[in-house]
Amino acid sequence: MSVKELLKSITESIELTSSSLDNVVAYLEDSEKIPELVQSLVQESESSQEVEGVSLLSLKNNSMISYINNLLVILGSRISLMKDGDTEMFDNAVKNSIVQRVTLDRGVKPLEKKLNYQLDKLVSAYQRREKEQNDASEKVQEMVHNNSSEDSEDSEDEDEGLNYRPDASAFMKKDSKQETSEKEEDDGKYRPPKIAAVLPPQTFSESDTTQKRRRNLQSMDEYLDELSESPAVETSIGSTIVNKGRDMKTKRQLEKEAEIQRYEEENFTRLPASQLKMSAKEKRKKQQNEFFGEDWSMFDNSRDVTTEKKRKRLSAWERAKRRKD
Repeated sequence: MSVKELLKSITESIELTSSSLDNVVAYLEDSEKIPELVQSLVQESESSQEVEGVSLLSLKNNSMISYINNLLVILGSRISLMKDGDTEMFDNAVKNSIVQRVTLDRGVKPLEKKLNYQLDKLVSAYQRREKEQNDASEKVQEMVHNNSSEDSEDSEDEDEGLNYRPDASAFMKKDSKQETSEKEEDDGKYRPPKIAAVLPPQTFSESDTTQKRRRNLQSMDEYLDELSESPAVETSIGSTIVNKGRDMKTKRQLEKEAEIQRYEEENFTRLPASQLKMSAKEKRKKQQNEFFGEDWSMFDNSRDVTTEKKRKRLSAWERAKRRKD
């Protein structure tokens, strides 16, 4: 649809709405008996024109009225089409209804979404102001009611004298629980609940930690596996040989490799290969501790008994004192 056709359709829809409004006004003026509902609607529409408000909402209402008017024109043209066969009025009404629908969907609704926050603030401010006015009117009514009731209370002062008699329940002894609860309620301070103190576990021993740190021998594990009758999974031949056939993978190394494989399969990732460069001293120490594929580092004692331990260097005062002696 070109711009000219669109403008032409808009002007036609405006002319149709104006003509329909003129017809409604003429009908209301000509009719002697107007229904009360129509009269109230006309009065509200005339009063609403003077009230200032959000132009978007008035545009939405007017576009909705125009859209409904075009639908009514379509229905009327359908009826006239069945009688006379004139399609021009029907086509114009359909075009106008399409234009109004596009105006509502593409023009009014996006603007309404953008201004939704401001509209909510306006509505909340109006409701708050209306509530304040109602509260003020209620307070005025209560003050008037209290002033009128004060005159009647003067005559009833003698009968109400017994209300100021001493309270006999005040002389009774209160329970300690009630007093404490009342004090807590009157104080208004938060007090945490009283919990009995509990000591930490006293059965700690260093033997538990040493047993956890103790490393089992591979030969002992193999011996226990051979004695057990439960089925066991054996690794493939040659997969446990390391260091060019000089060493064998321990059980701990196999468990670590299985854990890495499980993590990689579950997370669909590949961990980087750990390439540790050992120093010459560490290599010598490892060769000393390993024997027939076993790790004997638990029996390692780095202390050399043949060499004498160095003494602590004496201070200058101790050296001078020794020379004097």
